[in-house]
Amino acid sequence: MTREQQLELFQDLLLHTNGLYTWVYTPDMQLVQTTYPADAYQGFDTLFQIQIVPLLHPKNGPHHPQMFYSFFHLMWMVDYLVDDDNVTQIYVIGPTFTGENSYNELVNEMDKRHLSIKTKVAVSKTLTALPIIPSNMMQNYGVQLHYLLSGQVLEPSDVQQFENIGNAESPSTAPVSNRHHGIWAAEQRFLQLFREGNPEYIHALSQSSRLSSGVRHSAKDSFRADKNNIFVLLTMVSRAAIEGGVSPDVSYDLCDHFAQRIEDAEDSTELGHATEEILSSYFQKVCAAKTATGISPIVKNCCDYIAVHISEKLSIAELAERAGYSEYYFSRKFKQEMGYSISEYIMREKIERAKVLLSTTNMSILDISLELSFNSRSYFSDSFQKIAGISPGEYRKQNVRL
Repeated sequence: MTREQQLELFQDLLLHTNGLYTWVYTPDMQLVQTTYPADAYQGFDTLFQIQIVPLLHPKNGPHHPQMFYSFFHLMWMVDYLVDDDNVTQIYVIGPTFTGENSYNELVNEMDKRHLSIKTKVAVSKTLTALPIIPSNMMQNYGVQLHYLLSGQVLEPSDVQQFENIGNAESPSTAPVSNRHHGIWAAEQRFLQLFREGNPEYIHALSQSSRLSSGVRHSAKDSFRADKNNIFVLLTMVSRAAIEGGVSPDVSYDLCDHFAQRIEDAEDSTELGHATEEILSSYFQKVCAAKTATGISPIVKNCCDYIAVHISEKLSIAELAERAGYSEYYFSRKFKQEMGYSISEYIMREKIERAKVLLSTTNMSILDISLELSFNSRSYFSDSFQKIAGISPGEYRKQNVRL
């Protein structure tokens, strides 16, 4: 693949995965090509020429990626294609907002200037198409672009940063707070949907993940870094679940269980499966808490205990003793409220956990039966068939997500 083809692929990826536009200029700042819509690019081209071009010094080397902040926190990434020490083309990524407040500030400024409604609508329509990308991710894109242009490997910290709020200024380091704009808002949206039991949390989590690659820290290897980031996600989700109505005891116990799963994961596949189960298990608990009307605290606590200890052998006598009632009274009360006897409820919960293990792990059916404390593989298979209406093997074939 030629360099031109690589650059074209990179531009397509930025456009279709993050809504980021790219521009290519000649050294005398004549626009050669852009991925911005042909009927609406003049405004941003003009803005770039006025706000950013005065800061460019394409004849001076070395030519490292440069990140520019213009008014209202609009952000641009610039790099140079060099041949025999001469700049032949200038590549630009952007503009993008660094945070949601940037757009609100612009609206306020338009209001102050008493612009016509037509002008306000036109500007708003144009700017709402811009993505919100944190500075640290733009730095990564700059490093990637530089590698495609020059073959030189840089660190994000090598990206130079400039700010122009009406005046051309000297190079400056952007405030640390600017490097994470948009991430907090996206995370809060994800957590809000999660604790509300709204399945749209999946989309919100995806958006949050695109804004941040995780906690910025040094780790021995990328797999260790991935584990650390999943620990952060687990902590956030476990606390959101409590706010969504899940018992703190259940949430903390599940957190301990999944923390060990994360640490024991030996490869990215296992880590991915653990992440899926974390989100699925906690979300089910939140939804159950939202719909648990008419269930007494005594029975709810029992259900929570069963959920945490589902891998163990559970007896009615033990559960009744924990609740402080006789076995007869507690069994009767549980069935009245849940519609199932305690034994039936435990079995159904074990089968639900088995479904997760069958679809997301390589554990054998025998290992799953042992994991869930069934007396034998055949007993597990018969119980699964009775409740799920299909054998464990067939369920795995139809639902495997490895």
